[in-house]
Amino acid sequence: MKKRKTLNPVLLIHLLVFTLVLSAKSEAKEPWISLFNGQNLGGWSIVGSDAKAWVEDSAIVCHMVCNTPEHTFVRTNGKYGDFIFETDCKLDGDFHTGILLRCIETPDTASVSLYGYQIKIDPTPRKWTGGVFDDFGKSWHWWYTLANDEGARNAFIMNEWNHFRVEAIGKHIKVWINGIPTCNMLNSKYTNGYIAFKIHAMGNFPEKEKILVHYKNIRIITNHPGKYTREMDIEAKEFAN
Repeated sequence: MKKRKTLNPVLLIHLLVFTLVLSAKSEAKEPWISLFNGQNLGGWSIVGSDAKAWVEDSAIVCHMVCNTPEHTFVRTNGKYGDFIFETDCKLDGDFHTGILLRCIETPDTASVSLYGYQIKIDPTPRKWTGGVFDDFGKSWHWWYTLANDEGARNAFIMNEWNHFRVEAIGKHIKVWINGIPTCNMLNSKYTNGYIAFKIHAMGNFPEKEKILVHYKNIRIITNHPGKYTREMDIEAKEFAN
């Protein structure tokens, strides 16, 4: 009668550890939800003025239009409170735009359709892309600038795809561009609302109508996002509402 072969106890331990590691990695996988299907604007709405947006090459393309009386926004249909958000953005030229967080609908008397935190995409020589200001109609003001952070000011690259990561957990808002931290702020003015891409109002400048901004790979984590936050090596700054 043949003896049954038995596995080496040391090998069994290694197999058990390997299985546990794989299980832990599986459980820690970030639960991303896509906000854009790459084919059409399903799940999104265009609000505000008469600027244009469409889908091309699996990206949302935003287009300024001359003589628009107010800003236009391409916004999610869903509202979000605590989340981690990522997207890739490419800016062709002098197109003033940004990503609004937790934005809310405004009263009929307001000069724009949405208020909220705006992560600025800044094509000017100032280069404050990744800073945050309060997009509050004609009364907006900066919360967090990049005036004293040379590394952050050079994170965004014009005419190239740039990766944005935003963590909005409670009153804590953190922003990275291409892996470089650009904002670490605490403020509780806006707690829940839409995510939106802003298309700036424009006067009679037809030469600017050819400038476009593109967004793709748009995704979000809403299920326990605090489990997936990243450390940031710049100090958090708190601002009163």
